[in-house]
Formats: sequence, C-alpha cells, structure tokens
Amino acid sequence: MDRKIEYNFFHWGPFLYRTKLTDKEVNQIKLLCNKNKKRDYRKELAGFLKEEYSINKNKLFEIILPYLKSYYQTYFQYTGKHLGKTIKLKQAWVNFMKKYESNPLHSHSEDLSFVLYIQIPDELIKEDKETITSGTKPGSINFIINFSTKNFINSHTFFPEKGDFYIFPANLSHYVNPFTCNGERISVSGNLKVQ
Repeated sequence: MDRKIEYNFFHWGPFLYRTKLTDKEVNQIKLLCNKNKKRDYRKELAGFLKEEYSINKNKLFEIILPYLKSYYQTYFQYTGKHLGKTIKLKQAWVNFMKKYESNPLHSHSEDLSFVLYIQIPDELIKEDKETITSGTKPGSINFIINFSTKNFINSHTFFPEKGDFYIFPANLSHYVNPFTCNGERISVSGNLKVQ
C-alpha cells in the first residue's frame, strides 16, 4: 500500500533522516523484541547495557521497507546521486536500556544504520524536562561529526519519542547518555548494505 511518508533531514553534512512509524508498526516491531538469552548480542555491540538481543531481521525489514524507499528517494533529491540498486538488512537488534546504562561514542559497520524507538518511559521524559544543562540530556541520542570548527554545526542531539526512526550513514558517530530514573528505554537498531 502506497502512502505519504512525512520526514525531515538536517543540513549539516551527513544525510541524517528522521521520520515517524505508525503505532501499528511500533507494536508489530515490539513483538519481535524478546529477551531471549540465546540471542544475546552484547559481544557485537559497543553499549554498556545488560540486555541487547538480535531480532528477526527479515520480519523487521518488511515493516521498515516503505521508509527505506522514502530514504532512497529523499537522498537522491538531496544529493542528486543514487545510493544503489538494492538494500539488505545485515544485522538487527533491540536495546533494553535501564538506569545508569549508556552507549559510548561509536559508529557502525556496513553502509547505512538506523535506530527506531519502541518505548520511552514516562519517568525518562520527566527527567529530560527537569534536567538543566547546556550540554546533552539523559537518554538523548547524540550524532557527532568528528571535526570541530566555529563555522559548521558538528553535532545534533535528539530526545527520542515513541515511533521516531532515524536513518544515517553507518560511519556517523553517535552516543546515548545514561539516565537515573526507573523504566526501560527500548530501541531497535540495524545495519544496511547498499549494493
């Protein structure tokens, strides 16, 4: 079924694309996110999390494919270049993030990566609103270009909402701040190969 997909992207260098999944799609993806100890994926990841598991990439791919097509079209409109003819989801996993856990500065493998948000606890939303800082806040995702200059924006920070879906170059560095409240922040990530 073809439908209009709303999105935005950020003028700063890397092509960072953001859209929003429907509640139905979020619920479908949540069903793929099980705490199956046999699918423990922590050895493949940079995070300081106790619960990270691989998920069924084929089922996930079916759900997110319309957004990947939208990304392709938008990328072409933005750059005038085609990414490639096919795209394949190589790895996919779920992060169950709890208080004091974090994801240090890292990048991914393959060509493109994504993160989408399944659950943001109310306690974390409150902590974000109550945190006073000139820096990045608890539970935020922070994208960084590895250069520093007064003439360019070299970072973007976002406090995620349920359904947010970001697609970005796999080599774009990013990190997630720890938080101190109770609750579980659930995100799904993956790496995409363009051919």
